[in-house]
Amino acid sequence: MSETPRLGLPLLAAGQAQKHVTHNDALMRLDALVHLVVMSRTQSVPPASPGETSAYIVPAGGTGVFSGHQDDLAIFEDGAWSFLDPRPGWQAWVSDEAEHHVWTGTQWRRAQPQSSLGAELWGVNAAADTVTRFAASSEAALFSHAGADHRLKLNKAGAADTASLLFQDGFSSRAEIGLSGDDQLRVKVSADGESWTEALVVDRTSGVVTLPASAWAREAPRPNLLINGDWQVNQRGFAGGALAAGAYGFDRWKAHAGGATLSRNGFDLTLTAGGIVQVVEPALWGVASFAQMPLCLSVEDLAGGNLEVALGSATGTITAGSGRRFVTLTPAAGDSGTLAVRIAPTAGAVTFRAIKLETGTTPSPWLARSQTQERQLCERYYWRPGSSMFLDCYQATTGYFQQALPFPTAMRVVPAVAFTVQQESNIYNGERWISASTTGMAVGSIRAASTGRAYAQFDNIVFNAEI
Repeated sequence: MSETPRLGLPLLAAGQAQKHVTHNDALMRLDALVHLVVMSRTQSVPPASPGETSAYIVPAGGTGVFSGHQDDLAIFEDGAWSFLDPRPGWQAWVSDEAEHHVWTGTQWRRAQPQSSLGAELWGVNAAADTVTRFAASSEAALFSHAGADHRLKLNKAGAADTASLLFQDGFSSRAEIGLSGDDQLRVKVSADGESWTEALVVDRTSGVVTLPASAWAREAPRPNLLINGDWQVNQRGFAGGALAAGAYGFDRWKAHAGGATLSRNGFDLTLTAGGIVQVVEPALWGVASFAQMPLCLSVEDLAGGNLEVALGSATGTITAGSGRRFVTLTPAAGDSGTLAVRIAPTAGAVTFRAIKLETGTTPSPWLARSQTQERQLCERYYWRPGSSMFLDCYQATTGYFQQALPFPTAMRVVPAVAFTVQQESNIYNGERWISASTTGMAVGSIRAASTGRAYAQFDNIVFNAEI
């Protein structure tokens, strides 16, 4: 060994001549390193007339003899510069900053957290960790002004993240104030740290205050802009399973591009793969457009994973959990006309119930429409009578017989008609059909081939005005 392991001081060798040179060199090195003082750690150009044992921490971009010695200690001794590689734990007082620094093994860092180059963890009577990097245990904490204002800032990365004040009892959360999962100011409370009740919401744009937990708010839920949100109307007789892209299953719900696999158990819907879509007409709900209107989409008891949601071009995520889970989105200015509402699991199968789309930024309680109302809304887009239409007459040769078939509710547009003919007799040139010329009525018609009785039975009748 020719030098000491910690400070790199030269050692005397057995039988060495001129031992005083090595000894004096070690003393000079000790004088420089013990109670180390450096002039600067930002001076990249070597000083023109350095004093004996003047020391510097070489910064990035050093020039002249400092070049290539970033983070080294540069010590001027015996008329020349020496460069020492710092070792973890070496400390230096930096004169031009009047601060103490320590070498961590990768960087020179202020020994006290007085700037952005301070300690990575800081605990005051408490243990900090990589998540809670600053921890303090005391009866009170004070953040005071420095002559004028003082602001405490909580900054989050994005709108879907959280910046809040969380109040706890024995490390179990009881109340939260802040931007929780979006950019609305929310106040919510919990009895157990698991289930939460939202008490107050302030809209970030309008400043409108809503009180979701108040009695009057619970008693007056807003209308659901989605039809068949509990999956109970099923005119197509869909038994669950795979749907091709664009194919309808339960009324008003069709598979998104790429198809979907879904099933229903009572009021619970399980989406195993793919996405489902419902197209919403603004005019049906008395508005010209949903563009730039805050809308809240919510589901109940979302289990198995998160839901991806798209309202037109606006997208977001509903996170899994018990109770009513929601996301607030504002369709873009270009999302005028009908609005496509799409939901899909982020991964794997998800199960939920009672899907609801409403205006505003917070969900109101679920309120099911009556089956009569829900079916009427569905029949605006698709109607399957569920029974045969039998036209029977005594008619002259090439004579017509017609019978009106009123719709139970006016359809969105004049519908397309599909049917099969189960049986027929004395029909001229295959002229038996059902056609619709208005949104409120269809007409069944047959034409006799010869004088006498003519009849036809129509089955599997469908009137389709889906979007």
